[in-house]
Amino acid sequence: MAVDARSVEIFGLPTINPVKYRHTQIGWTTVIALCIGLALMLMVFGRMTRLFIPPTGFVALIVFFSALMMVFSFLTTEVDSHEFRAKFGVFGWPGKSAELNDIAGVLPTRLSLTSGWGIRITTRGWLFNVSGRGAVIVGLVSGKQFLIGTDEPEKLADAINQALGRAPVFTFIRGAGVVAE
Repeated sequence: MAVDARSVEIFGLPTINPVKYRHTQIGWTTVIALCIGLALMLMVFGRMTRLFIPPTGFVALIVFFSALMMVFSFLTTEVDSHEFRAKFGVFGWPGKSAELNDIAGVLPTRLSLTSGWGIRITTRGWLFNVSGRGAVIVGLVSGKQFLIGTDEPEKLADAINQALGRAPVFTFIRGAGVVAE
């Protein structure tokens, strides 16, 4: 029987690695904005059906906005003894993960007002964010890096750095402490 690389054996039985840190941040601004958009579309849809206009386009928009809300309304971050993961929404997709062996170090940071939400490229690397300006910069030993938005940047950075099992190296991280994008 194949055992997951993240599992450990206890009494000869494979068990999943315990998660050392897990936090879910809800993007309330995103949820509220998408709910308002859905309500407006439903009102317009109600008026359009009285005018005998085919509702196919409105139904497609409602499905699209509902899917956006399910995917981008919250971001869950997890750290176990082998990997760091950040997963959007209900399905855990899209997301970003990195093996702890590939992480040089993690620093808390503050995003600029223009960084925005969602998944985007910034001058400091790819950003995954649902709300707010708090984030961590994850520096990889390869010299690459990415940012994960969180409302607990210090706790997340500490959890990842402690899970590394060695002293973190911050020389790989570009733009640490830089606010302007």
